[in-house]
Order: sequence, then C-alpha cells, then structure tokens
Amino acid sequence: MFKRTKVTDGTATGQVGFRKKSKVPGVMITQYIEKLPEGKSHPDFTRKPIALTIQEGKFAFFKAIVTGDPKPTVVWSRNNGDVSDPARYQSKYDPNSNEHTFEMPHVKPDQADTYKCFAKNEYGQAMVTVVLNVIEVGFKMTKAPQQQAEVANCNFKKVLKRRSKVVPKAEEPEKKEGEIDPKFWELLMSADKKDYERICAEFGVTDFRWMLKKLNEMKREREEEQAEFVKNLSDLKPIHINADGTASFELEFDLLDPSSSIYLYKDGEMIPYTKELGDKMKHCLRKVGRKYIFSMRDLMPEDAGFYQLDVEDVNMFSTDFKMVDFLVKIQEVKAMEREDAVFECVISAPLSKLMWFGKNMPLEQGDKYDIEVSEDKLIHRLVVKDCMVVDKGIYAACAGIKSCNAWLVVEADKGAPKGKKSARKTTRAGGSGTDLQKVAQEQQQKLDKEREERKEKIKAAREAAAEAAAAEEPEKTADSGAGKDKGAAVEVERIDKTSVAATTTVAGDSGSGHSAGKASGGAKQDGSHADAGGGHSAGKASGGAKQDGSHADAGGGHSAGKASGGAKQDGSPADAGGGHSAGKASGGAKQDGSHADAGGGHSAGKASGGAKQDGSHADAGGGHSAGKASGGAKQDGSHADAGGGHSAGKASGGAKQDGSHADAGGGHSAGKASGGAKQDGSHADAGGGHSAGKASGGAKQDGSPADAGGGHSAEEASGGSRQDGSLADAGGGHSAGKASGGAKQDGSLADAGGEPGITSGLSDILATRGQPAELTVKMNTDCDGAWFKDGEPLKSGGGISITKDANIHKLTIHSCRDTDSGLLRFVSGDLSTEGRITVGDVPEFDEDDLHKFSKPVIVRVGQNAAFKMPFQPQESLTVSWFKDGTELKDGGGVKIVREPNHSRLLLRDCLRSDTGEIKIQLKNPFGAVEATSQLIVLDRPGPPEGPVETVETTSSVIEIKWNPPKDDGGSAVTNYIIERQERGHSLWTKLGDVSAEKTSFRDRNVTHGKKYSYRIYAENPQGLSDSLETADSIMAGIMILSGPPGKPKVVSTSKTCINLTWTPPEDDKGVPIIGYQVEKRKKDTNQWLALNAINEPIEDVNYAVKDVTEGAEYEFRVSAINESGAGDASPPSAMACAKNPNMRPCFKDPEDFLVVRAGNSVRVKISYEAEPPPHITWLKDDEPIAPWINVINTEGMSQLVIPSSKRSDSAIYTIKAKNSVGEAFFDVEVRVTDEPKCPGPVELEQTVYGKVAVSWVPSPDQELDDRLYYVVSQHDSNTRMWKTVADRLFANTYTAHNILPGIEYHFRVYAKNDMGLSDPSQSPTWGANSNRVPISSNGVSSMEISFERPPSILVPLKVHTPPKGYQLYMTCAVRGCPTPNVSWYLNNTCINSDKNYYITNSCGVCSMYILRVRENDGGEYRVVAVNSLGKAECSTKLTVRD
Repeated sequence: MFKRTKVTDGTATGQVGFRKKSKVPGVMITQYIEKLPEGKSHPDFTRKPIALTIQEGKFAFFKAIVTGDPKPTVVWSRNNGDVSDPARYQSKYDPNSNEHTFEMPHVKPDQADTYKCFAKNEYGQAMVTVVLNVIEVGFKMTKAPQQQAEVANCNFKKVLKRRSKVVPKAEEPEKKEGEIDPKFWELLMSADKKDYERICAEFGVTDFRWMLKKLNEMKREREEEQAEFVKNLSDLKPIHINADGTASFELEFDLLDPSSSIYLYKDGEMIPYTKELGDKMKHCLRKVGRKYIFSMRDLMPEDAGFYQLDVEDVNMFSTDFKMVDFLVKIQEVKAMEREDAVFECVISAPLSKLMWFGKNMPLEQGDKYDIEVSEDKLIHRLVVKDCMVVDKGIYAACAGIKSCNAWLVVEADKGAPKGKKSARKTTRAGGSGTDLQKVAQEQQQKLDKEREERKEKIKAAREAAAEAAAAEEPEKTADSGAGKDKGAAVEVERIDKTSVAATTTVAGDSGSGHSAGKASGGAKQDGSHADAGGGHSAGKASGGAKQDGSHADAGGGHSAGKASGGAKQDGSPADAGGGHSAGKASGGAKQDGSHADAGGGHSAGKASGGAKQDGSHADAGGGHSAGKASGGAKQDGSHADAGGGHSAGKASGGAKQDGSHADAGGGHSAGKASGGAKQDGSHADAGGGHSAGKASGGAKQDGSPADAGGGHSAEEASGGSRQDGSLADAGGGHSAGKASGGAKQDGSLADAGGEPGITSGLSDILATRGQPAELTVKMNTDCDGAWFKDGEPLKSGGGISITKDANIHKLTIHSCRDTDSGLLRFVSGDLSTEGRITVGDVPEFDEDDLHKFSKPVIVRVGQNAAFKMPFQPQESLTVSWFKDGTELKDGGGVKIVREPNHSRLLLRDCLRSDTGEIKIQLKNPFGAVEATSQLIVLDRPGPPEGPVETVETTSSVIEIKWNPPKDDGGSAVTNYIIERQERGHSLWTKLGDVSAEKTSFRDRNVTHGKKYSYRIYAENPQGLSDSLETADSIMAGIMILSGPPGKPKVVSTSKTCINLTWTPPEDDKGVPIIGYQVEKRKKDTNQWLALNAINEPIEDVNYAVKDVTEGAEYEFRVSAINESGAGDASPPSAMACAKNPNMRPCFKDPEDFLVVRAGNSVRVKISYEAEPPPHITWLKDDEPIAPWINVINTEGMSQLVIPSSKRSDSAIYTIKAKNSVGEAFFDVEVRVTDEPKCPGPVELEQTVYGKVAVSWVPSPDQELDDRLYYVVSQHDSNTRMWKTVADRLFANTYTAHNILPGIEYHFRVYAKNDMGLSDPSQSPTWGANSNRVPISSNGVSSMEISFERPPSILVPLKVHTPPKGYQLYMTCAVRGCPTPNVSWYLNNTCINSDKNYYITNSCGVCSMYILRVRENDGGEYRVVAVNSLGKAECSTKLTVRD
C-alpha cells in the first residue's frame, strides 16, 4: 500500500484530492474521492509518452494509452507556450488501438519544451510529462543577428533557454520581511540531517517543527519529479576542496533514459562544462560507474556560489560553495607543559566551521581539542588542552582554498618533580594579540554595507539598462567609394545593402544560361552558389552564395547589364572579372566589407571595384570602357587597382585609407595611366597600360616608382619599385628601351665571349624573416649578368640590392619576407646558376607562457614535478628538454609528451639531487629558442657540519659549537634542536632549540664530574635532519677519582666459580661511588684482565667470578668507579684455586618409580654431586646387572639403559656411588608391563532380592602384575547408558545392588594396570527370565500383591559450592507408597515455610531454589521423606565461596 497524501492542486474548487502512485514510473495520479464506487477507477497510463530528440523539420509525435472507468478525456499541454495552433499541433485518437497521439508536423526549434499529458474523468486525473528536444539544422539568417545582438549586449540570459529554479542574484526580487531564501530549501533537500541545524542557523530559521513538516512535503514532491528521470539517487557529497587544489561534489544515480541531458548551474546561471578532464574548460562533469563527479579547477574567489545539478528540468543536488579570507591569521604560541594553547583567527565572511589541522592531521572536537566559533561566525578558535611536549608542531586553519598556519612550541616544566607528572595548569597561552571582537564587528558592518551597496548598484543597473534599451535604435551605414564618379558610389551603396549572411539552403549550378533576364548561380549544399559564368544575357549575371557566405565568381558574363561577384561567407563577393557589358562591372562585397576584383569587364560605362568591409574596393582591372576605370574604395580609404581598363579616358588607381592609390595598370587609354598614391606616399603599379602617353609606376613610401611593366609605349618602360624597396620586373614590355637576356634552366649562363665561367655558384639557403640575406656569384672574368626569381627578372629596389664588384655579383635582401622565398637564378650569357631561398621564423614563445614557465616548480621529495610549455605548431620543429645542460630522454623516471601545440615534462619521484635548471629548446632549420625554469625539490636539511667543538666546560656549564649544514634542503634552516645523553644512560633528553643564526649552545644543567654526549639536529619546514653527535663524552669540570677499596677476600671456590667480597674505599673524595671494577691475574702472569667494563659497574661489594679455568690459581683486585671513572686499585687478594671442595656423594632429586611398556627402552637417569668423582655401581635386586644392560656415566650423572625391555626386567635397581669421602645408595623400582588381557567368562547369580553377585575368571596377567585390578560397568534398559559401578577391585567378585524386576541388566568387567584397560568381558543378560532365588509368598496369592513400600531416596543430594550472590538449584528423587511427605532442613531447622527458599515436589522430584546465595545459607541440608511405612533421608553440605 502506498501512503496517501492530501493535495489541492489539480482538483476542483473546494474538492480534496488524494495523491496516489501509479505502477508506471513517472505518472502522477490524483484521486478526487477517498473510496471509489465498485467497478469504477481513476485514470492511469498503461503506456506513457517517451522522450524524443528529433531533427528540425521532421515529423514528431507522442503516443499514450490510458485506462479508467468512465473513459477519461486526454488533454495535451506544454510548459512554455500553448498548443492551440492546429497547423503545428494535432491531437488524435485511434479507437482500435486505444492510442492517443499528439503530432507536430515539420517540428520547429521553438517547439522544444516539456509537454504534459492529462487524462481526466470524474474520479481523478493522471498526469505525465515528456521532453521534446529539437536539433537545429544550419544557421538561421533571422535568428543569428538577434542572438549576436543579445550577446553583444551581454544579455546571455536570453540566449540560454534553461534556467535554474534558483533566481540569479541580479534578478532576485527584494525579499519581504520574514521571507525565506529559496536556497534554504534546496540546500536542505540535499543535506544530511546532521547539517539541518547549521543551515537553519545560517538562514535564521528557528521553527524547526514547521521546517521539517514542509521539508518532508517538498521532498516527496521532488522525489516524484526525480523518479521520472532517475532512480537510485544516493551518496550525495557536498562540495569540498581537494588536495590538488580543485573543488568537487559528487552523487550517484541511474538515468532512466541515457539520452537525458544534465545541466549545471551556478547561482541560477547555466555554466558550460566538459566531460573529460582537460586544460580548456574550467568545469568538468565526469561519470565513473554510477557516480557523477563535478569538479572545477583554478579556483578563484569568484567561484564561490550556489551550485546545482539538474537532469532535464528536475533538480537532483544543490550545494553551497563559500570562499573566505583570513583577516587575522593564527599566530605562533609558546606554552608551558600542562597549559592550554589557543589559536585564534578572524575570517572575512561568516562560516560555521573551519578545518583545523595539527601536524598534517585533521582535528575534531574532543577531550584533547576544543573548537569554538563566535555567534557571528567570524571568530574561530582552536584550544589545545593540556599541552605536552609531543603536541609541538605546526597547526593550520583552512577555509576553502585559503589557509594559515603557525607553530606551537611547548616548553618543559623544569619545576616539576623528577619522574613525576607536573600539575595541570588553568592558564591559557597564545591568542592573536589583537582585539578580535573589534575586527569582527568592523567586518560585519562592512558586509552589511556592501550588501546594501550591491542592492543599490543592481537597482541602478536595471534602470540604466531599461533606458538604454528604449533609446537604442539600429544604425545602418553604407560605405561609398572614393571614386569621383557618381555611378560607382551608387553601385557600392547598392552592394552594401544587398550583402546578407548566407543560409544553408541548397540549389544547383546555373551556369551558361542564355537568357534575356538574370543569370544567377545556384546554391550548393555547402551553402554556395555555383559560378554564374559565361551567361550571355542582357540582364545581370551574379555569382551564387557559398556556404561560407561567399558568392562564386561572376566572370565571363556577356551582358548589357551589370556583372557583379557574389558574396562570400567572409562577406566578400567573388571576382566579377571578364564581364563584357555596356553597363557597369563591379566586384561583389566580402564579409569584411570589401568587394572582389571587377577586372576584365568590357563596358562602355564604368568598371569599378567592389567595397570591402575594411572600406576598400577590389581591383577594377581589365575593364574595357570609354569612360573612367577607377578602383573601389577600401575601408582604409584606398581604392583597389584599376588596371587593364581600355578607355579613352583616365585610368587611375583608387585611393586607400592610407592615402595611396591602387595600381592603375594595363589601362588602354589615350590619356595618362598612373598608379594611385598609397598612404606611405607611393603610387601603385601602373603596368600594362597601352597608351600613347607615358606609363610610369607610382611612387611608394620609400619613394620608388611602382612597376610599369608590359606597357606598349614609344617611351621607356621601366620597372616600378616595390614597397620592400625592390624594383618590379620590367619584362615583356614592347618598347624601344632595353631588354635583358634570359637564363637557362640548369642555372648556367650562356657564353658571352672570352669563355667566361662560374667559379662559385648559388646554393639553397635559409633566411630568417626580418633579417638580411646575401647571395653571391663569382665569375672567372668581369662580365655582366642578370638575376631572376621564379623566372621573373630582378632589379635593385623594393628591399633588394644588386651589386657588381669586378667579377663578383651580389644580391642582397635587406629584410626578408615570405614573398622573398623562391628559386633565384643568376644568368650571364649562356651560363647560369640557381639556388632556392626559404624564408622562415625562428620558433617563438608567447610572453605570457614564457613568464609562467619561468616560475620555479617547487615539490617535495618523492612527489612528481611537471612542466608544460605551449608553442605555435610548426613544421620541422624539434623539442628537447634539458636539466642542468644535460638532455633528458624519455624513460625511467622521465616522461616527455610531445603534442602539436605544447610539450610536457614529468619527473617522477623527485629526489633532492634533482634540484636544478630545467630548459626546453625549440629548434627548426631557422634557429632555436630556449626557455628556462627552476626545479626546487624540498627535503629535510642535511646534518650540521662537524666536528662538535667544546668551547667551555666547567662544573656548571658546558658550551658546544658546530657549523651549519652544507645542504639546507631547499628551504632555509629555521632552528637547531639539541639533545643530551648522560654517560651510562640510554635515554636522550631534549635540552631546547636555538635559532638558525646561532650555532652554539650553553648547557647549564650539568653535574660536576659527569660526562655527557650531545647531538644536534637542523630543522626546516620539511622536517628534521640527521643528527650530528659528539665523538666523545664531555665531562663537566675536572676529573676526581675515588680512593682504593679494601683488599678482596675469597669466600668460596669451585671449579667453575670463585666468590669474592671487599669493603668500600675509606676516601671517596666527595664524589659518590656508582660501582666497582674487578680485575684478575692468573698465577705466573703479569697481565691484569678486567672482568667488567667501566660503563657496567658492579654495584654490590661481592662478585662471583665465573671466567675461570678448573685447577688454575688466580688473584683479584678491585677499583671504585665514580662519574670521573675508575680510581686506584685495591691490594690483590690471596691466590685462589678454581676447584671444588671434597664432599660425600649425594643424589639430586631422583625418581624412585618408573613404568615402561614392554618392548620399549628403559632409561634411568640419576644426577649426583661428589668431590672427588665417585665410583658408580648398579645392582638389580641386589645382584649385578646383566651384561646387555648398559650403564653410561658422565660428569654429575649416571644412566642405566635397557634397549628392549621385557616383563622379566621388572625389578628394583640400586645405584651405588663411592669416593674417598664416603658412599651413597638409592633404589629405583622399574615396572615393565603391557596392557592386560581381558578377564575370563562372567557369571551372574542372585542370592538376595535386589542383589546380584557378579563373578569372573581372573585375567592371565593377574599373577604377573601385582598392580593389576578390575573395573565393573553396568547397563540397564531404563537409562541405556554404561556407567562404572566398581573400580580398583583386586577380587574376582562384585555384588550389584538395587537390581529391580522387569529391567534388563548387563555387566562388563575390565582388567586395568599402569598401561591401561583391557578389552571387556561381557556378562549374560540379567532380567525376568534370569536365574533368581525364588522368594516365598508365605501362602499369599500372587493376585494379592501390595504396592505399598516405605520411602526411599532414588537420587541423593549433591555437594554444592556456589559463589556468593549466585543462584542455586538443589534436587533429589524420592519414592514411596503411599506418597511420602518431604521436609527440608538447614542445620536441623525446617525451612519449608521460609520465603527465602522456593521448594517444590513434582512426582517424587524434590527441588529447592535459592535466588541469591547468602553467607548464612551455608551449612548442612537434609531431606526427610516420611509415610506410614517408614522414613528415608539424605543430606549434603553447601559451602558459599566469596
């Protein structure tokens, strides 16, 4: 059953609905009445519509099948718009299949939305949502300008359709008093319950009951919305800062439709993201299994905000990312031992919790640490309670990407008793030293003020935006040509107005159309029109538009109208060349505003170049016209070339923005064909002009005339000067001037007489762009020659100098450009030589990238170091990496990645020795460029440099000195730590630390005469170095030795030990004695050998010398040891011999009995002591032992060994030890036996009622083993268990008691000895038919048997010893007829009526229960059973244990 919830939406006025859940996921059902009539039902979907993603222009539809009685009506709607237009939306119903269809023919992008389907009848309604996504095709002409205008006005909100449910800050309406921010509910629905209190406090909510009630309602609604798109939503983790400096949040869910879209929002604004980790985008959303991880890199303060993740239009997760800064950072704290230390900081924005770290470990509230936050959440404190020396270290506070840290220095309490812990102190050390409350109040006021200012700015910005939108009007400008003719200006204006963006509409080619109308090129699928060339028409021939926005060339059109080029995607029309027309031939407009060349147009009118976006017209060359051929105006104010115009008028180049005219070349005119003036003051080329006048090249900025080549003139045709200073070719000109000879293809010059030759020819060279280049040819004779480039003759000018010095010919390019690349040939007569010049650039780095790369990379030991350097892609580019001048190769710990536009270097597991210069080199044939960086690997410093020098030593002070370490580990040494060890002790004690500038230390806590060792550590932020230790101990003050002890005395001697004793010295010189050193000297030698080291003194005045040789004689002496060392030796002792004293033999802890299984070996070991060694003798039963019995005698032990024992070896063995002092005896009984054989047949006989005599034949081993006995077990048909009824029987009979009639009995008899049990002998069955002694009835008939009997105890009481306070059960079994009366007694006192005992009697089983045993419950318990025939009783003892 699903829980029903009352709802009010979707029902009639005053009607209450009950929310129910459908079996189909995603369907919401509202039932109008609580109980449905029989046979009636509310609407439901058996098939719901499926989300659809379709291409624009296709047929889209949704299908649904609904059920319900009465039959429901189906209505369709959409979230953002209506569906009333029958041309776009059609609802249909098929009664055969019961399908409701919602159709959208020729679907448009604006129809993409979330659609709803409602099924209603009088008992309820069912609703389901479905998403339609429409893929737009191509670029819309009408939509593009609108979007560009919106983007240009920074109105991105209209461009992005989807919006978060959280309104962006700029659009937030002013909240009413008491109104709750929508973020509050979004955060609560994604937060853990433990965070509810914090969020409520942050938003000022105090009514938790109301909050929880409303939150549960919102959660149910949200879960139903989420169920339409996802399932198994879990593991929501809020945003947090990672160790690599990125921020991320994650959650897990399964998409019902894998094609569902996922959107990310920040403060209500949708943000773009990539699905792979890369360097291009800031935000990334990765999927790992079911887990979705959102991360962002390069964190900045503006990244703080409210982040949400939606699937389609349903929110899945919300989290708040806050960034704060530290106004007051934590400061270093110096605390005494057992004192509290306080770290304090103030942050710039309220934050409920900071992350505190101590020695790189996170800290939490507990017994050791207190984490405190002020009410305004600006002041944060960490209290380290009960500081100990081990708490010393670096503590840090982290707030997002911001952190601060400081040292905690704990000083030992010198006043504490030695070996005891000092008392806990109530004082606190530390704090920031500033008025934190004042800083926090100022910050709070600042935040309030900023909040108000922000509101005012938003309000002012809205008003300004509204005024600007009302006043803004579209401005349209059209560039007019710089030509003086009115017709050209009109044409340019017309072209500007007709230049539009190209659509994706496709049409075929319309070439060579003979028509009196208009011949235009068709549009191709790529968006371009085919060439409208060769069309003979009296109308207009224009090129079509390509997909890139350009029109194809409108060339070759013979028309009396206008031949114009089409527009390219860059906005420019193609060349309108070769059009023969009586009208006007103009170039089309490019997207950059320029028109293509309008060349080759034969017209009686005017041939003008088109206007480019930069304001310039394309070349108006080749126009045959009786009028004026002028170049169009470019945006820079210049006209394009007006060349090739056949006109009776004037052919002049147009003016460019830089003030220059384009080339006016090739104009057939009776007038003057001159090149236009450029901004640099030069005229463009006036070449190819057929004129009776003078065709001269225009002057360029460098003052050189442009090319005047190809001109048919009676005057001189001279080559013009190029902008680079070189003269253009003056070739091909029909003139009475000078023509130069040609060159052969093989580069050799033709013979010019005198057999000239080339001694040094040309070769291929590489030239750097912007740098000079020189080519030299050396002849064997002084002769003339000519230079050619790519077949065209070269002359000095335009950046080229040609010189001749005797037989040396030089061509110098003053500043190389890309146009200078080509094949150069020198020709002299029939001789020629050639070489290719290639102009290129040396590789370059971007200044920003170079600056970024130059920053040092700092890593710690064991970490990886990465370097990355972007560069422009180039051919033949070699990338090399170097470290300290040595090239690095890929492999091992080095990883080099080469991409087209960057290279990366990764050094794995860096060591301190890897510190150095890292260099990247880019090299191509034109040169190389390098960029350097530094790799700094941080490590612990090296040990301080030794040796340790003793500056001063007195009775109270020792001063030492050392040198700084050679390697500081990459970061400066902060301090030195000094430890001390007292001689004779193993513990090192820290004395303190000194700053890095000081390399000496004075130890004032020393004792006169004692020796100390010191070790010094260097410390930097990475840790401690290895220690530098003093070579020898340093004594405090001068040496004071003790006087000699008393002469040693020999207490006792043995062959292994000599015991000594002595008296302390009479004069210890005022220095306490800590022990003694003992020395020995062997007789007839002069060397004294120490038996113990000075640092291992003998603390007592006696000593056992065990390092002796048996029989050798020794003398000993003793020295007293104090803090200064060993003093004078005592007089030597008397000579002592290492031998045992004479003693009578005695045995040590022997065993007197031994049992061995027959067949095993017998080994009897006897240890003894005697001096001199005794004579050992073994006897068996007072007789000498047999020869096969072995006796093994060693020092202090004798063994008797029988290899394989037999029963006959059982005897008493005696060992006898005798020496000159006396003798000793000891007896050992050895019993050799085996498992006994089973007894003989068992017989049963009843002599008395209730008793059966059990007898058996003895075991064959009874005579051989006097320790053999018998065990009897009994089995009856009632218990069906074998139990031992008799043990250790040395007789062959046993009488069984309590044998009852009607029960079968069985008996088993075992023989047992020291080896174990034998197999049993089984008795015959004893029962009703067994042999029994007949019992006389005394004349009483068997029919008159009486069942009356006196009481008897079947199961007696057992002994109990329970612990005090435990419970106790005590039971026994009683039988009797008539039923006896049972009484319980404790120490002869009846306890039947005592409430401390619970007594029961059930079918003869008498029980007593004590709940808790007391001390007075101990004693003798007795059960007495009495009836008319007699009495029976049993007793036991109860002992209560503590």
